[in-house]
Amino acid sequence: MSTPRQLATDRDFARRTLLLHIAVTAPYDAAELSRRISRPQQAIHEDIETLMDEGVVHLYDAALRTSSAARIIAEASREELRDIHGQALADFASGGAARPAVLVALAESGCDDEALIHLLVRAASEHPDDAAVAGALSLVARVRGMSDAELRLMRATDAAARGSLDSVLSLTETLLADASPEIQARAALLAAGAHIQANRLDRAEALYRHVGPERIGIHGAWAVVAAVGRGGRAEAEAWRAAMGADGLTSLAAGLTDAADGLLRSLDGNGDGALDMLARSVSTLGPLGAGLTLPESPAALAALIAIGRGEPATAETLLERAMRADLGGGSAQARHVLLSSWCLMVQGRVDAAERRIEQIDPRALDDRDALLYWSLQAGLARRRTDLSAMRACWREIRSHTFGLRITLYDLLPLGEMMVVGARLRDSARVEHMVNDAMRILADLGDPVAWSALFHWHGVQAAFQAESPAALIPHANALAHGGAQSPYAATLATAGRTWLDVLRRETDFASVESSARALAKCGHVWDSARLAGQAALQHPDRESALSMMQLAREISKDHSWSAMSEQSTSLLTRRELEVGRLVLDGQGYRAIGEQLFISPKTVEHHVARMRSRLGASSRSELLEKLHDIVAEADE
Repeated sequence: MSTPRQLATDRDFARRTLLLHIAVTAPYDAAELSRRISRPQQAIHEDIETLMDEGVVHLYDAALRTSSAARIIAEASREELRDIHGQALADFASGGAARPAVLVALAESGCDDEALIHLLVRAASEHPDDAAVAGALSLVARVRGMSDAELRLMRATDAAARGSLDSVLSLTETLLADASPEIQARAALLAAGAHIQANRLDRAEALYRHVGPERIGIHGAWAVVAAVGRGGRAEAEAWRAAMGADGLTSLAAGLTDAADGLLRSLDGNGDGALDMLARSVSTLGPLGAGLTLPESPAALAALIAIGRGEPATAETLLERAMRADLGGGSAQARHVLLSSWCLMVQGRVDAAERRIEQIDPRALDDRDALLYWSLQAGLARRRTDLSAMRACWREIRSHTFGLRITLYDLLPLGEMMVVGARLRDSARVEHMVNDAMRILADLGDPVAWSALFHWHGVQAAFQAESPAALIPHANALAHGGAQSPYAATLATAGRTWLDVLRRETDFASVESSARALAKCGHVWDSARLAGQAALQHPDRESALSMMQLAREISKDHSWSAMSEQSTSLLTRRELEVGRLVLDGQGYRAIGEQLFISPKTVEHHVARMRSRLGASSRSELLEKLHDIVAEADE
């Protein structure tokens, strides 16, 4: 049985231990302390209340403090302080909140652990105006013997991991001019990665050349990405040779496969490229969010798979990367956007829109912002929503000023070509299309990258009713068809579509092309081809067969964003027709987009006038405007 003296000694020890933890870690409450002190939370809470009543402990900036902190820390042994430091850092490693007050208290109590300086670097980025955090960071860096350049490099590395490109470039700017050769090289690699994400591949390549092939190591994979993206195949192969073949770590093996897969995509139909890139995703996957990726191997694989007419394969690889959180937040946004694009080209428009609901375009870098708005424009085009297309087009224009197109932008650029033609603004993208054609030519017109781009060129020419614009894209598809079944399908579909517009086609050729397009994932294009053929064909029986084909292809997919409103007097189909009437489109144009005959459109308009009690066309338009606006809210 404990004596009164022993009990008093135990209470004094518990009080001293509690005060020492408060002095060293500035905890939030008793719950936080109970994770580090082997005492019940309620007992700690009661002791804290007593200490606060005595004026020994107080709350400041949402943390428990003691005015005797300096004395308490000075009286503690090094072993006691190391134990408390270790407990706090272990708590952070297991998911505990690394609040700025705690980090500052740890630094001021003499903790100089490497883990702490990384936490302080992150805190300084998240709280740039917190002078106490900045002071603690400088203190720990000084104790660890770090130079200002080394600290700046560490902060740039953290910014790269967070996807803060502007911070990376700002922090590395002075290092590229003034630092030691070793730090200068590391800063150049970080800055080059940021330039890749910002679509400035020429700047990235210049920095990789500064580092040099003898020091590039596994970072040569990103130099390959930069060179290929600009059309420099020979340079890319030289960078790949500089990497060597030693893939001892998972990172080295994964990046080697990524570089090899990208280069393989430039040969023939790109056979083998997807296997290598899939292997890269699997190898790098366990590294997860801790891996900083200027470009994602999963994103490269998706671009190639979509370009080969395999959107379902692209979706599978992207989902694998998203499950692994490969590359962290910035890579995840790109994965989600490309995944949504896969859904869109397969005609799964509703699912595509849901996939990107949580993405804030303001948080995207320039490269992915262009992808986002081109995707939104593509969704609007497939919903025949002209006003949404115009709004997206304004955003696209704002993101393309000064933009240098790369190989990895051909997907959004293709959609921009079609939307620009639809809005009679093709001149806005003409210089970008010319740049893309040059890049493809410099790479030897790799069909895995060029086929879908040229298909968009064909579609844009149809929209613009420009035979001259059609010829180079049609010829490129015909040439690519010798290497790629996908390009051959697109070339045949393009010829069939041209015959449809000339009213020179038959049901058999339309059905063959439409089903082949759907098999390649082009469900929306497939149904549109059949629907347009039905409207153009003079023979009623053949036209009905083609209309049925369009419905059959599209029956499993939803094409309209407009939901049935309980307050609306119109059906869902009438809302679709009403929107297009408001856009000023004629019965024939509306029928082409909705796979119905002009006569059926006329019937819909007549029913709407009757239901809405509109005595004139102007009155009908006024009432339609109010109802469609309500449906869009």
